Amino acid sequence: MATRSGSSVRNGAERWPLARRWLLVLAGSAGLAGFLVDWGIYDAWRYAGALAALRGVAVGGFLLEGLIAALTVRPWRDFFQARWPLLVLTLLLTAELAVIGLGGRAWLAPFLHSLSIATVTQAYVVLLQFFILGNMLINLQRLSSRLAQRRVRPMLVFLMAFAAVIVIGAGLLMLPRAAPRGHACSPLDALFTSTSAVCVTGLVVRDTGGDFTRLGQWIILVLIQLGGLGIMSITATLALLLGRGIGVREGSLLREIFQIDFVDQVGRTLRFIVLFTVATELVGAALLYAGFADAIPARDARAFSALFHAVSAFCNAGFSTWTDSLCGFADVPLVHLTVVALLITGGLGFSVVGNLLFFLRGRLQGVRSGAGRRLNVQTRLVLRSTLILVAGGALLLAILEWDGAFAGRPTGERLGLALFQAATPRTAGFTTVDLAHLSQAALVLQILLMFIGASSGSTGGGVKVTTIAVLWSHLRAIVAGHPHARLHDREISTQTVRQATFVVMANVLVGTAGMFLLLLIEGCEALPAAYEVYSALGTVGLSLGLTPGLSAAGKLLIVLLMFYGRVGPLAIAYGVVRPTREHGVRLPASRLMIG
Repeated sequence: MATRSGSSVRNGAERWPLARRWLLVLAGSAGLAGFLVDWGIYDAWRYAGALAALRGVAVGGFLLEGLIAALTVRPWRDFFQARWPLLVLTLLLTAELAVIGLGGRAWLAPFLHSLSIATVTQAYVVLLQFFILGNMLINLQRLSSRLAQRRVRPMLVFLMAFAAVIVIGAGLLMLPRAAPRGHACSPLDALFTSTSAVCVTGLVVRDTGGDFTRLGQWIILVLIQLGGLGIMSITATLALLLGRGIGVREGSLLREIFQIDFVDQVGRTLRFIVLFTVATELVGAALLYAGFADAIPARDARAFSALFHAVSAFCNAGFSTWTDSLCGFADVPLVHLTVVALLITGGLGFSVVGNLLFFLRGRLQGVRSGAGRRLNVQTRLVLRSTLILVAGGALLLAILEWDGAFAGRPTGERLGLALFQAATPRTAGFTTVDLAHLSQAALVLQILLMFIGASSGSTGGGVKVTTIAVLWSHLRAIVAGHPHARLHDREISTQTVRQATFVVMANVLVGTAGMFLLLLIEGCEALPAAYEVYSALGTVGLSLGLTPGLSAAGKLLIVLLMFYGRVGPLAIAYGVVRPTREHGVRLPASRLMIG
């Protein structure tokens, strides 16, 4: 029975495929064009006729395609499961006629006016536009199936998706209404900002709070969320929500990205990631809403600012709507602790958080054996490394800046500043002190923390704490004369040691080359150049003031460094370099003098 149903769905879906495909292309293009005109252009009312035509084409094409699909696809249960958002939108359109017929426009109008929507029809069109955009994202994900037919490697698809989102984000930031009237964002600045947001870096060439409108800030916020969770994660989640499912190739790519043992665990992992992210960001936003009470009296502006900073902190992006980042809240412990908790949680990695929660649940339930009894090696390693780096960095910064940048403040506030400035270089990018007041020793310490970064599989960047731990264990094994590296009573494979060595050496070489080029292009001093380069490589976002004044060539260099730092050298190597087949013939060994 199941086989016949699946066959009928496939046979039905094959009827009039060209007509349905072109109808969707037409409706999607018209809906997207109407969306951009309606939301992105000042005085959109001047184009009311064109907007009405675009909306008509979008709605008509989409409904006609849905009607054809309903008449050709069987069973209808599967059709309704896949098209339920469209059916809900159609019911809204039908409800308008009923409301008007019952004389309900009087009480409906104030609510629609508060949403800047004149009628339910316009509300339907707006929701339909978002629905079309969601479907376009899903179809972008499913392009990987066609790319697979051309034998394009999965990691190259991942790199292409990342680059595509950056370009699309840059185009959205160039919309007139994304910036104050008469101060539209230039293509280079839009590309820089979009790259910084998608790569969750936080380096800016335009003031986020002053040079972008609320629309522009929303675009940046969405780009940060996309970059933090991952484009593949977002599109796969949309596919699940809309009842489309995940293909085998998409599941294999997500399994590789999340380091999951089996493909059938991808859906469960995605649900956990999305639910945990949303819950954590909402809790953080609620706490920041209370912390911003004195600075932002208006509730709607305070709510947006709290949400913006919560998402930016959890995704380790470092974007802020204030020019001086969080320096104005240096004496507000609630803001301090909330941001630190968010950025550390986001930097742990979803696999570590999941294992930690599973372990805690097992302890609460009294589990004495099995997987819920102990934390795995990855979790123990990440937690211990994070504690050492944050606590050790805070202690060193407190010693270095106690009578320097932290001077003249109460003891508790000094300790809070030291903790914050030790946690934020691990790819967060926020600051609560003027970085120009820090000593050179403190800046070098922060560069080291930027280079190490957060945990693998997290929203943070850097070479990752696990990479440094693997290399450290390898060095200990060499000194002790052991043939293999060991961590937490476990042997580390030679392949893992080779990957860790490659990542560190690649980042050192790229960072050195980036410093050389930046010094050559900008003619700046060495320390600010190193700080800027490793801030971009580690997707941190801290700056000594060099970024806003960069030339066009300097901006493009930082864009490339941010992209490289976010995707990582391994992903670039696996996506670009074609692997060679290892031959069975071994060459004669040679002894070389080392050291």
